[in-house]
Amino acid sequence: MRDYVLRRLLLVPLTFVGITFVAFCFTRFVPGGPIEQALAERQQADRKRSTAARPSGPASPEELDNLKRRYGFDRSLIEAYAIWLGALPGQADWITVRLDKDGKAEAEVADDLIAGKSFKLNVSQTGSTFTAAMPDGKPRAHWFATAAPLPDDPEKATRVLVYRRAYAGLLQAELGDSTASDKPVWDEIKSRFPISAWFGGWSLLLAYAISIPLGVAKALKRDGWFDRSSTQILFILYSVPGFVLAVAGLNLLCHQLHWFPSKGFDWEHPFMSTVLPLSCEMVGAFTALTLFTRNGLLDNLTADYVRTAKAKGLSNRRIVFVHVLRNSLIPIAATFGGNLGFFLTGSFLIEFTFNIPGLGLLGYDSLVHRDYPVFLGLLTLSSLAMLIGNIVSDLCVAAVDPRIRFDKSA
Repeated sequence: MRDYVLRRLLLVPLTFVGITFVAFCFTRFVPGGPIEQALAERQQADRKRSTAARPSGPASPEELDNLKRRYGFDRSLIEAYAIWLGALPGQADWITVRLDKDGKAEAEVADDLIAGKSFKLNVSQTGSTFTAAMPDGKPRAHWFATAAPLPDDPEKATRVLVYRRAYAGLLQAELGDSTASDKPVWDEIKSRFPISAWFGGWSLLLAYAISIPLGVAKALKRDGWFDRSSTQILFILYSVPGFVLAVAGLNLLCHQLHWFPSKGFDWEHPFMSTVLPLSCEMVGAFTALTLFTRNGLLDNLTADYVRTAKAKGLSNRRIVFVHVLRNSLIPIAATFGGNLGFFLTGSFLIEFTFNIPGLGLLGYDSLVHRDYPVFLGLLTLSSLAMLIGNIVSDLCVAAVDPRIRFDKSA
């Protein structure tokens, strides 16, 4: 078992790199990215300021270059991904300046040692070499200067990029800044995580706590009125999407009867803010788990080992709850780890309908506004949860069924 877990853990980094690299490629090639969004916002702002209400002119080469550099589109695909991953150093802080006729300039840059402060660097050119030094002539560690020419540059003065090179990626627990709010991605995720953890934890707990006993009761009372009526209700609930129930509940229970709040989440009154969204969120999983438990129990009740246990004189209660139920839980245990991803991300449709500021709504907003740093940050969490959850599922299966052993001969 230990060797199996270690082998699976060693596969996690490789699988994670494959998942995130494919997603990173989509963020680079899908149209309507952050550069297009920034240019569209610029045109809207210019249109509001313009009395003639006419479209603004095209962006200058300087503006386009700054936007590409800000969002990392000035690098090749592999290099940009390695910088995001934290395997290569990137440009943590940068500024462009123009050299005067003497080949010198002054750049005010952010202080990498004291947050919120800045200092000045003297930029000079010697032949084809550019240097950035302190006013006393001493070089500043990790700060560099290089030529940054522009295509069709209308200005003649040499353009120089002054930047600080640093590792600032996922391996350093940094995910960059949101392109929509300019806040660190980790801050955006941490502010939304408690609500998603609240709904995810309760949905997992209630789904398993209700569906397993209900599935056992349905199997023991097979083809009775309870089994038939509950099966019809479960199929009706399963056939109706959760967001449709959310819209119906929002209209009837919130707007007409005023039993529950119609939007948001109030930590001072969590029960009223939780009941309706949680019910809509767990309907599908609750129904599937109940039917899995019922069908698995019925299959095992007809197995040979059950007849053997009855022949030995074991009580029906012991046969069902000690032997049959344990074997029936194997399919459910195999899917337990996969629910960890849902625990993190939640249902964005439910959160969108009730305007609950969780990770699901954050992911929806990041896709709508092309906020790729936030999208990649959420993908990182969900991918890790899925990979770790698969290992947890195998461990749950091994705990339920002692016949399963993950050794080299298996």
